Amino acid sequence: MNPIITALVPVFGVIFVGWLLRRSHLLPEASWGPISRLAYLGLSPALLFSSISHADLSEIQLGTFMAAAMLGFLGMAALTLAIKPFLKIPDPTFTSLFQATSRWNGLLILALGISLFGDEGEILVALIMVASIPLVNMECVAVLAVWGDGAAPKWDSIIYRILTNPLILGSALGGIVNLGNIPLPEMVGLTIDLLGQAALPLILLSVGAGLNFTAMKARPRLLGLSVFIKLMIGPLVFYGIGKALGIEGVPLTILLLTGASPGAASAYVLAQQMGGDAPYSAGDITASALFCFITIPFWLAVLG
Repeated sequence: MNPIITALVPVFGVIFVGWLLRRSHLLPEASWGPISRLAYLGLSPALLFSSISHADLSEIQLGTFMAAAMLGFLGMAALTLAIKPFLKIPDPTFTSLFQATSRWNGLLILALGISLFGDEGEILVALIMVASIPLVNMECVAVLAVWGDGAAPKWDSIIYRILTNPLILGSALGGIVNLGNIPLPEMVGLTIDLLGQAALPLILLSVGAGLNFTAMKARPRLLGLSVFIKLMIGPLVFYGIGKALGIEGVPLTILLLTGASPGAASAYVLAQQMGGDAPYSAGDITASALFCFITIPFWLAVLG
């Protein structure tokens, strides 16, 4: 069987099981929110810590690779801002369009990176997550501060929340252990590894449980535009920048996957908090997650 399909089917299969579980009402509806928070904020930091603390960073061209990834996120932001004058939509809705094209579901791509490339894919995606969380959040908050309907943001509070994000803290501690050659007691390391192994199945189940087809009825034409930009233009932006900087092999494919990622649930939360178009954000999260089942295999077959 095609190795791409072999790697992708288990990931997308678990997402589908998450959708089935929510539809079956095996668990109370109210339980999925806490499960998602546990996976993202409780277990994922352990996964990132394990990935980074065990990684052989000497074999990765960190400077060029990280520069390409950050330029990809900046490029998507610039592209979305450039088309604003041509869009006849309310400003709050534009902020949600910006989030739709600028954010990515790093933990979903982490699962794909591991499935496709093992430890190398895991560490490359983890490194992009560390750098992109502050950058993308600052971009989105700035756009909402200018065009959202909410109150002016308190930047000191926002910066504090970003720096104390459990994903950032887990990654930073992993980097300190790695670069400082700090030995961990075996029992501690195994405990953290075990917690990290529980993260991805719960994350994928939560992605499936979060699919909301009713939400896709909000602004369907604009939804089509944002999904097209995110899933069809985004991969070309990241891949093109990587190629221009001389990146090849697995790192280039990881950049491609980063650009091909669906939107993130955090877009909906921030739209609610800062006066964006929350119903449109909810629709985009579902639509991009559904269509990425088609576009990610397509891009891997064409450019991967």
